[in-house]
Amino acid sequence: MKRLPVIFLVLFFSLPALSGGGDFLSRLHPGLEWGMSLTPTSFHHYNYLDESIGFRINDEGWDYHTKLNAFVLGSLSFGVTRTFSVGILSGWQGVERSVRIIPLITRLSFFTSGSDDDGIFVYTDLGIALNHFAKKTNFSQIGGGYRLMLTPGYSLNIRISSRIVYDRPDVWDPIEEDYISERNIKRNDAWYCALNIGLSLEF
Repeated sequence: MKRLPVIFLVLFFSLPALSGGGDFLSRLHPGLEWGMSLTPTSFHHYNYLDESIGFRINDEGWDYHTKLNAFVLGSLSFGVTRTFSVGILSGWQGVERSVRIIPLITRLSFFTSGSDDDGIFVYTDLGIALNHFAKKTNFSQIGGGYRLMLTPGYSLNIRISSRIVYDRPDVWDPIEEDYISERNIKRNDAWYCALNIGLSLEF
Protein backbone atom coordinates (compact mmCIF):
# COMPACT_ATOMS: atom_id res chain seq x y z
CA MET A 1 0.00 0.00 0.00
CA LYS A 2 2.72 2.48 0.96
CA ARG A 3 4.67 1.78 -2.25
CA LEU A 4 1.77 2.49 -4.63
CA PRO A 5 1.89 6.32 -4.36
CA VAL A 6 5.65 6.24 -4.97
CA ILE A 7 5.16 4.06 -8.06
CA PHE A 8 2.52 6.46 -9.41
CA LEU A 9 4.81 9.44 -8.78
CA VAL A 10 7.65 7.76 -10.72
CA LEU A 11 5.24 7.05 -13.58
CA PHE A 12 3.94 10.64 -13.50
CA PHE A 13 7.39 12.16 -13.86
CA SER A 14 8.18 9.66 -16.62
CA LEU A 15 5.28 10.94 -18.71
CA PRO A 16 7.34 13.44 -20.76
CA ALA A 17 9.28 10.55 -22.27
CA LEU A 18 6.18 8.38 -22.68
CA SER A 19 4.25 11.18 -24.40
CA GLY A 20 6.96 11.83 -26.97
CA GLY A 21 7.74 15.25 -25.46
CA GLY A 22 6.22 17.37 -28.25
CA ASP A 23 2.81 18.20 -26.79
CA PHE A 24 3.62 17.47 -23.15
CA LEU A 25 3.08 21.02 -21.84
CA SER A 26 -0.29 21.36 -23.60
CA ARG A 27 -1.50 18.22 -21.78
CA LEU A 28 -0.27 19.38 -18.35
CA HIS A 29 -2.96 21.12 -16.26
CA PRO A 30 -2.52 22.82 -12.86
CA GLY A 31 -5.54 23.21 -10.62
CA LEU A 32 -6.97 24.17 -7.24
CA GLU A 33 -9.42 22.06 -5.22
CA TRP A 34 -11.33 22.96 -2.08
CA GLY A 35 -14.36 21.81 -0.12
CA MET A 36 -15.81 20.34 3.05
CA SER A 37 -15.73 16.84 4.51
CA LEU A 38 -17.83 15.14 7.17
CA THR A 39 -16.27 12.30 9.17
CA PRO A 40 -19.39 10.61 10.57
CA THR A 41 -17.59 7.58 11.94
CA SER A 42 -14.17 6.18 12.79
CA PHE A 43 -12.81 2.95 14.23
CA HIS A 44 -9.95 2.66 16.71
CA HIS A 45 -8.00 -0.22 18.25
CA TYR A 46 -5.63 0.66 21.10
CA ASN A 47 -3.62 -1.76 23.21
CA TYR A 48 -1.35 -0.25 25.86
CA LEU A 49 0.03 -0.60 29.36
CA ASP A 50 -1.54 1.82 31.80
CA GLU A 51 1.16 2.35 34.44
CA SER A 52 -1.23 4.11 36.83
CA ILE A 53 -3.25 0.90 37.36
CA GLY A 54 -0.62 -1.65 36.29
CA PHE A 55 -2.75 -3.39 33.66
CA ARG A 56 -2.69 -3.67 29.89
CA ILE A 57 -5.74 -2.06 28.32
CA ASN A 58 -7.35 -3.21 25.07
CA ASP A 59 -9.69 -0.53 23.76
CA GLU A 60 -11.47 -0.87 20.42
CA GLY A 61 -14.72 0.33 18.92
CA TRP A 62 -16.56 2.76 16.68
CA ASP A 63 -16.78 6.49 17.33
CA TYR A 64 -19.35 8.85 15.83
CA HIS A 65 -18.81 12.51 14.94
CA THR A 66 -20.70 15.48 13.52
CA LYS A 67 -17.82 17.90 12.96
CA LEU A 68 -17.17 19.31 9.49
CA ASN A 69 -13.62 19.72 8.19
CA ALA A 70 -12.21 21.71 5.30
CA PHE A 71 -9.60 20.92 2.67
CA VAL A 72 -7.57 22.95 0.19
CA LEU A 73 -5.37 21.21 -2.39
CA GLY A 74 -3.21 22.19 -5.32
CA SER A 75 -3.05 19.77 -8.23
CA LEU A 76 -1.09 19.01 -11.37
CA SER A 77 -2.58 16.55 -13.88
CA PHE A 78 -1.48 15.11 -17.18
CA GLY A 79 -3.90 14.03 -19.91
CA VAL A 80 -2.62 10.62 -20.97
CA THR A 81 -5.53 10.30 -23.41
CA ARG A 82 -8.64 12.39 -24.06
CA THR A 83 -10.56 10.42 -21.40
CA PHE A 84 -7.84 9.41 -18.91
CA SER A 85 -5.51 11.52 -16.78
CA VAL A 86 -2.95 11.03 -14.02
CA GLY A 87 -2.40 13.69 -11.36
CA ILE A 88 -0.64 14.59 -8.14
CA LEU A 89 -2.10 16.72 -5.34
CA SER A 90 -1.00 18.19 -2.03
CA GLY A 91 -2.17 20.81 0.44
CA TRP A 92 -4.01 20.81 3.77
CA GLN A 93 -6.86 18.59 4.90
CA GLY A 94 -8.88 18.18 8.07
CA VAL A 95 -9.77 14.60 8.92
CA GLU A 96 -11.23 14.69 12.44
CA ARG A 97 -11.33 17.02 15.42
CA SER A 98 -7.69 16.36 16.39
CA VAL A 99 -6.29 15.14 13.05
CA ARG A 100 -4.99 17.50 10.36
CA ILE A 101 -2.90 16.15 7.50
CA ILE A 102 -0.64 17.34 4.69
CA PRO A 103 -1.31 14.73 1.99
CA LEU A 104 0.71 13.71 -1.05
CA ILE A 105 -1.85 12.14 -3.37
CA THR A 106 -1.77 10.40 -6.73
CA ARG A 107 -5.03 10.52 -8.71
CA LEU A 108 -6.35 8.52 -11.66
CA SER A 109 -9.34 10.09 -13.45
CA PHE A 110 -11.66 8.88 -16.21
CA PHE A 111 -13.90 11.31 -18.15
CA THR A 112 -16.89 9.74 -19.86
CA SER A 113 -17.23 12.58 -22.42
CA GLY A 114 -13.55 13.48 -22.61
CA SER A 115 -11.59 15.86 -20.40
CA ASP A 116 -12.21 18.78 -22.79
CA ASP A 117 -16.01 18.56 -22.72
CA ASP A 118 -18.88 18.79 -20.22
CA GLY A 119 -19.66 15.47 -18.61
CA ILE A 120 -19.43 12.95 -15.77
CA PHE A 121 -16.09 11.71 -14.46
CA VAL A 122 -14.88 9.22 -11.84
CA TYR A 123 -11.57 9.11 -9.99
CA THR A 124 -9.57 7.29 -7.36
CA ASP A 125 -6.86 8.60 -5.03
CA LEU A 126 -4.04 6.88 -3.17
CA GLY A 127 -1.52 8.65 -1.00
CA ILE A 128 0.48 9.16 2.12
CA ALA A 129 0.37 12.10 4.50
CA LEU A 130 1.88 13.70 7.57
CA ASN A 131 -0.44 14.65 10.40
CA HIS A 132 0.11 17.49 12.86
CA PHE A 133 2.26 15.18 15.02
CA ALA A 134 4.51 14.58 11.94
CA LYS A 135 3.49 10.92 11.78
CA LYS A 136 2.86 9.14 8.50
CA THR A 137 -0.71 8.18 7.56
CA ASN A 138 -2.23 6.33 4.59
CA PHE A 139 -4.92 7.85 2.43
CA SER A 140 -7.39 6.41 -0.12
CA GLN A 141 -10.43 7.89 -1.82
CA ILE A 142 -12.93 7.13 -4.56
CA GLY A 143 -15.35 9.58 -6.09
CA GLY A 144 -16.99 11.16 -9.07
CA GLY A 145 -18.49 14.36 -10.30
CA TYR A 146 -19.39 16.59 -13.20
CA ARG A 147 -17.05 18.71 -15.34
CA LEU A 148 -18.31 22.04 -16.70
CA MET A 149 -16.09 23.67 -19.30
CA LEU A 150 -15.99 27.43 -18.65
CA THR A 151 -13.75 28.15 -21.65
CA PRO A 152 -11.76 25.82 -23.95
CA GLY A 153 -8.89 25.88 -21.44
CA TYR A 154 -10.67 26.23 -18.07
CA SER A 155 -12.99 23.81 -16.27
CA LEU A 156 -15.04 23.83 -13.07
CA ASN A 157 -15.51 20.42 -11.48
CA ILE A 158 -18.13 19.43 -8.90
CA ARG A 159 -16.79 16.54 -6.81
CA ILE A 160 -18.33 14.04 -4.36
CA SER A 161 -16.20 11.31 -2.81
CA SER A 162 -15.75 8.82 0.00
CA ARG A 163 -12.43 8.77 1.84
CA ILE A 164 -10.61 6.51 4.31
CA VAL A 165 -7.57 7.67 6.28
CA TYR A 166 -5.48 5.27 8.35
CA ASP A 167 -3.55 6.80 11.23
CA ARG A 168 -1.55 5.78 14.29
CA PRO A 169 -2.53 8.53 16.73
CA ASP A 170 -1.25 9.24 20.21
CA VAL A 171 -3.32 7.44 22.86
CA TRP A 172 -5.01 9.52 25.54
CA ASP A 173 -5.20 8.18 29.11
CA PRO A 174 -8.49 9.43 30.64
CA ILE A 175 -7.34 8.47 34.16
CA GLU A 176 -4.05 10.39 34.15
CA GLU A 177 -5.39 12.97 31.67
CA ASP A 178 -2.23 12.68 29.62
CA TYR A 179 -0.93 10.78 26.58
CA ILE A 180 0.37 7.24 27.04
CA SER A 181 4.13 6.92 26.62
CA GLU A 182 5.07 5.35 23.27
CA ARG A 183 7.10 2.64 25.02
CA ASN A 184 3.85 1.34 26.61
CA ILE A 185 1.84 1.23 23.38
CA LYS A 186 1.52 -2.11 21.59
CA ARG A 187 -1.15 -1.02 19.11
CA ASN A 188 -2.65 2.34 18.15
CA ASP A 189 -4.62 1.96 14.91
CA ALA A 190 -7.37 4.31 13.76
CA TRP A 191 -9.45 4.47 10.56
CA TYR A 192 -11.43 7.62 9.69
CA CYS A 193 -14.27 7.39 7.14
CA ALA A 194 -15.39 10.63 5.50
CA LEU A 195 -17.80 11.99 2.91
CA ASN A 196 -16.49 14.92 0.87
CA ILE A 197 -18.07 17.52 -1.37
CA GLY A 198 -16.02 20.12 -3.17
CA LEU A 199 -15.14 22.12 -6.23
CA SER A 200 -12.02 22.29 -8.33
CA LEU A 201 -10.72 24.61 -11.04
CA GLU A 202 -8.40 23.23 -13.69
CA PHE A 203 -6.50 25.30 -16.25
